[in-house]
Amino acid sequence: MPDPHERLDDAMNQRRLELGLQWRDLAAAAGISYEALRSIRRGVSAPADLTARKLDDALQWEPGSVRATLAGGTPALRQSDPTTPAPVAPTLTPGEALRRMIRASARELGATRDDVDEAFTLARQDLADLPPAPGRRVRTDLSDMVRERRLQAGLSVDEVAAHAVDPATGEHVVDADWLDRLERSALAPHEYPEYPQLDALVGALNLDPDQVQGAAGVQFMDVHTVWSDDGQARAIVHGELSPEDRQKVQTLMQMYRPAPRRDG
Repeated sequence: MPDPHERLDDAMNQRRLELGLQWRDLAAAAGISYEALRSIRRGVSAPADLTARKLDDALQWEPGSVRATLAGGTPALRQSDPTTPAPVAPTLTPGEALRRMIRASARELGATRDDVDEAFTLARQDLADLPPAPGRRVRTDLSDMVRERRLQAGLSVDEVAAHAVDPATGEHVVDADWLDRLERSALAPHEYPEYPQLDALVGALNLDPDQVQGAAGVQFMDVHTVWSDDGQARAIVHGELSPEDRQKVQTLMQMYRPAPRRDG
């Protein structure tokens, strides 16, 4: 029998996809932190009664569905009340909207994975000179970094997996199926990469180790690296910072960095 928290995670994942929500969107809709939601999904902590009710509401489930799922049952969709207006469908993020368009187009055209890879490469070339949207900071996830580097190198998923070995043991620690799901941001929490996989990807794709660790931290732990203006000091923060808060962190690093030693 599946673990109760795995059963709840699967049910929430299916429902959020039906609603067009990202996990962060779901956490925000429930009024809890992303880290708290991730702890519930992993079984690290059980949701309190108030949190369970908030998740029921955010997922448009009948009250008590979260508790019922943890007890071995199934969640029940909330029945619409004719006296209240119908709920407004959540707005898709640009990334999810683009993903749905690509999936629908690929099916209609009968495109293969190589066709999609080529389309992504051409699209990136077309967009390379465009500035980011006003007020939006560019963020690089490990999935994007690995996929982009693999396509630049002209390698297939199988070829990368064949060359991805743990430098300490020489053991193959990355398989093609796992790599494909990494590139699609479809890894389950228990599959998130650890140091052997990261080191193997660094070697197989000739990536920068610091950039790989930073991108993995952002994507899987919401941990961000902030560098000082001169690139000589860095701070590790949890959660994405606004431009103003990022500048404050950089200012603090500048204020409290060790003063240069004077000889003599």
